[in-house]
Amino acid sequence: MNKKDLDPLSKSLTIGQMLERTTPVSTPKHNFKNFDEAKLWAKKNIVGTYKNVHSNEDISVSGRAIKKYLSASAVLKSADKDAHLSALTQLPALIETSILKETYQDKNHNLDIKEIQRFYGAIDYEHNVYPVKITVKAYPVGTSNAYSYEVMEIESPIITT
Repeated sequence: MNKKDLDPLSKSLTIGQMLERTTPVSTPKHNFKNFDEAKLWAKKNIVGTYKNVHSNEDISVSGRAIKKYLSASAVLKSADKDAHLSALTQLPALIETSILKETYQDKNHNLDIKEIQRFYGAIDYEHNVYPVKITVKAYPVGTSNAYSYEVMEIESPIITT
C-alpha cells in the first residue's frame, strides 16, 4: 500500500474525525504486577498475525516487538502507563479495527522497509475514549509488523461513556 492507495477521505480527516469512524475497543484495566509479567503474558497471548479490516493487510506482533512495546521509552510516550499496559491486552483488536491514515518512507532509508504506516484506533478505558496510534513497518514481501503503539495524550477525553 502507498499514499495513492489510501482512502482520500482518511488522509483529510483529523484524528478525532477518524475515531468517529471506528468503534473504540473496550479495554478493562490490566492486572499486571510489573512489566516482566506483562511481557510474559503478551508473548503467550498476542504474538501472531492479525488482519486489519479496513486495509485488508496482515499485520504481525512478534516477541521482539513486545519487548519494544514495553520499553521505558515506549511507555513514556503514552499518556498513561496503566492505559498503555491495558491497551496491550487489546492490541490484536486494535490492529484489526484501526484506520490507516498515513504512510511515508522509512526515515533511516532502510531498503528492506517498503513504508511506514500509521493506523489510528481507540480504546474505551475507565469510561473515557482515548486515541491509539499504531506504527507499522510494511515490507515489500510478506507480513507487515506492528512496530509500536501509543495511547495518545489528549487534553480531555474525546467521549465519555
